[in-house]
Amino acid sequence: MTGYHLKWQHIRKWGFIMTAAAFFYGNDALHAFSGTRDAMYAGSWYPGTRHELISAVDQYLAGADIPKLKGRVIGIVAPHAGYLYSAPVAAHAYKTVQGMEVDVVVLLGNAHREAFHGAAIDEVAEYRNPLGTVPVDVDLARQLSRNAAAVHINAKPHQKEHSLEIQLPFLQRTLKPGFKILPILFGYEPDGAEEQLVENLGKAYGEKKILFVASTDLTHYPTYSDAKTIDTRTVEIISSMNADLLRQFEVSQIAKGTTNLACILCAGTATRCVMTLCRQLGADQGHVLKYANSGDVAAGDRSQVVGYGAVAFTDDTRDQPETSPDSPELTPEEARRLLAFSRNVLTQYVSSGTTPDLPDAGRLNRIKRGVFVTLNIGDTLRGCIGYIEPVATCVEAVRDNTISACARDPRFPPVTLGELDRISIEISVLTPPRSIASPEEIVIGTHGIVLEKGPYRSVFLPQVASDQGWDRETTLMYLAMKAGLPTDGWKDAQFDVFEAQVLHEPDASGYDPAR
Repeated sequence: MTGYHLKWQHIRKWGFIMTAAAFFYGNDALHAFSGTRDAMYAGSWYPGTRHELISAVDQYLAGADIPKLKGRVIGIVAPHAGYLYSAPVAAHAYKTVQGMEVDVVVLLGNAHREAFHGAAIDEVAEYRNPLGTVPVDVDLARQLSRNAAAVHINAKPHQKEHSLEIQLPFLQRTLKPGFKILPILFGYEPDGAEEQLVENLGKAYGEKKILFVASTDLTHYPTYSDAKTIDTRTVEIISSMNADLLRQFEVSQIAKGTTNLACILCAGTATRCVMTLCRQLGADQGHVLKYANSGDVAAGDRSQVVGYGAVAFTDDTRDQPETSPDSPELTPEEARRLLAFSRNVLTQYVSSGTTPDLPDAGRLNRIKRGVFVTLNIGDTLRGCIGYIEPVATCVEAVRDNTISACARDPRFPPVTLGELDRISIEISVLTPPRSIASPEEIVIGTHGIVLEKGPYRSVFLPQVASDQGWDRETTLMYLAMKAGLPTDGWKDAQFDVFEAQVLHEPDASGYDPAR
């Protein structure tokens, strides 16, 4: 009896301790975090042997061409389809963190195969794949489950989930060894988990070196051209770190009823969470590194595609490399910034009659260039205004001429709200004009042309003649007519020429920005 009584006392004692722990720390604090999650998709979605996987990932990384980002990368967005389709894009995101030393990678995704509320942290102690094992940050997991009511320890949603597992080989081949992971999946009803994770992970960031990874694909199942149109805007918004705008864009695009469009991005909650975290933790620049979709792969079906994007968030744009202030060429990142700013100006001005503040855009706030802004709907011109001479900085010129093109081009009525989503933006950044002795020096497709004859003056951008298929004489005839001269009035006129770097944004008809 005594032995039984002692055992019962022990049971009562430990029962009290466990109840107290649950009361003070939540029931999730009692989880043991044991066992290993073995890779489910090695050998199918990505190579299944160590040698093959190392070779594949390293080749994808070697093929990723990205600008050098000097600011610390706080977070990235990467796709998670089978490597055949998504890895060439994902490699662009992971190349930005190559050689980085971190304590923990917070892997955030949305569950694809399990319906639940809130967010779920896997309760295993480690993840294993052909490249080895990576431990889970158990301490951080317990801390989150204690302090965030909608975040639970729950292994079930993770058991068959691919979206976090597929990121791991890239982390293992880019980060310095010794990091841990924290795998978190959002349910279909987050129930406040997004906001709670932002608050608590933000606090943990000051105590640990953390890299945030949002695992998401973009549009699911529209046509190739529809996907490019929607996805290009999606990654632009993601790079802005404006989570509210991304949510609004998702809702508005789904409401349009695009054929076969199932979603704008399959991990919207995870992506918004990382966007918000990075912004709050000091990121001041998002970098769109790569976009493609499954139709770009030889095996892909362009009638129904899935989109993939790579984005990185850095905390110090002042450290970003710049070209010389005297260089006429803009870098790809500078071009992206100008297009994004022009889009913001257009949207805000048409919506409210106001304009956004000038962005901090490095040398674009200092160098002066002639700039034209052209608005198109499909192949139809909707407005084009600019100036040849470099009388304003690049960002000022883009702001002023975007407004003029949408509201002050005398050939067109002002742009309306209903047209915004159908308009594509083209920015021509010009070299200073120079005089030529004869129109014979004009190179069609290379030179923009300024015709002057007494009080008459007209301008064509370099792309006008090539877009129309005109030869030199036909171009000069139309240029004379534009100035109000007879068709042969160009023959005794004076000419200046200039060149242009033309920046493209796709429109709703599938306009190719790389044209």
